[in-house]
Amino acid sequence: MKLLFRTAVFVLLVLVPSLSLMAQEPVTIEWWTVASEEFDEAVQRALVDKFNAEHPNIRVNMTLLPSDGYDERMQTTLGAGQGAPDVALFWNTNWYPQALDLTGYIEADPDIDPEMYLPGFWNTRVVFNDTIIGLPLGVGANFVMYNKDMFDAAGVAYPEADWTPEDYIQTVAALANPDARVWGGDRPRGPYRAIWYNMGARLYSDDSTTVEGYLNSPASVAAYQWLWDLVATNGTPTPADLEVLGTEGTGPVDLFLADRLAMATLNQGHMQNAIAVDKNFGIVPEPQVEGNTRHVNAWSLTVSVWKGTQHPAEAYEWLSYWAGPEGQQFLMENGNLIPSIPAVLENWEAADTDYGQAFLDVLQLEQVAAWDNKHPCKGTVLRSVSDAWDLVMLGQVERDAVQSMLDGLVPAAQAALDECVGRLGG
Repeated sequence: MKLLFRTAVFVLLVLVPSLSLMAQEPVTIEWWTVASEEFDEAVQRALVDKFNAEHPNIRVNMTLLPSDGYDERMQTTLGAGQGAPDVALFWNTNWYPQALDLTGYIEADPDIDPEMYLPGFWNTRVVFNDTIIGLPLGVGANFVMYNKDMFDAAGVAYPEADWTPEDYIQTVAALANPDARVWGGDRPRGPYRAIWYNMGARLYSDDSTTVEGYLNSPASVAAYQWLWDLVATNGTPTPADLEVLGTEGTGPVDLFLADRLAMATLNQGHMQNAIAVDKNFGIVPEPQVEGNTRHVNAWSLTVSVWKGTQHPAEAYEWLSYWAGPEGQQFLMENGNLIPSIPAVLENWEAADTDYGQAFLDVLQLEQVAAWDNKHPCKGTVLRSVSDAWDLVMLGQVERDAVQSMLDGLVPAAQAALDECVGRLGG
């Protein structure tokens, strides 16, 4: 009996410390990310080191993937239902169904509240089918940057925030010097973005059933004719010009920084480039039409927890640190991130500058994504009518033929819409 007792005591003495050590083993969270202008590899690894030091129960294992290979890796693992990271950038909306619903975690978290984020980015980037599938990390937006030195040299007044599409064309024409290969402004990236929406144009009906009266509406015709007028100024670089003259593959920003383009529709990353070279610039929103809701092409990185994770609580703890106030503050101070949290954004070093204030005003506008996210067939329908954009951009259609051109594209657009709606199950 004494031998059995002593054996039991010995086993307990050996087993209890072993169980204690096992209980103290940190949970490893696999995190996939990429390097960007907002945060390079070193900054992200420093953030991970900081988190790991402050959270001994969790170890974040960072895997940096090349941007051009990230989509394929994510698509493969999410499609297979195995091998996906616990936490990752879910920048493809097709991946949203594979993201964990964070609603319960956020409701129980005293440090994370939907109202702490800029509402436009919260509503368009992390709310999916009435669930919360991530957190919005950083912000980005398009706006018009103008070169003050070029305006001053030409004796042209700076654009005002309330300018119109017609003002834009007049300004381009006043600044352009085609003989010197100097342009007054650039062209939009495509139709049915901010300027189209500001002019009241939509590609099809809100209920995704009808193209007639939308693609060929007075507002859409006016938008395409505005583009026609802009091209006709000969004051904008053509796509071929941009391909030849853009030195970095980044489009009009190269020409803007080289004082060859007086205005360009750019974003916050380009703004950082201009700041770095002491460019004398200002910012205004894309032109508006009085009486219509003003829009902005804006975005944020959706960062999510994979719904197949074996450690949802720990994964959420890292996610909420990364995209919460502490992580975004760190990435702002040590990288180039512009936070999606106003309380952190107040500490942005450019917040008190004229261009910084103008950028912050742009972030408050209605986002193009508010409509686009509810209409996943937009891209399909837009591809079916790409001839309209191409013909106007190349100057191969007369201005007064724009209406008939759009009328003629309605059947193809309707067929594309019907096919897409049917494929997506209505």
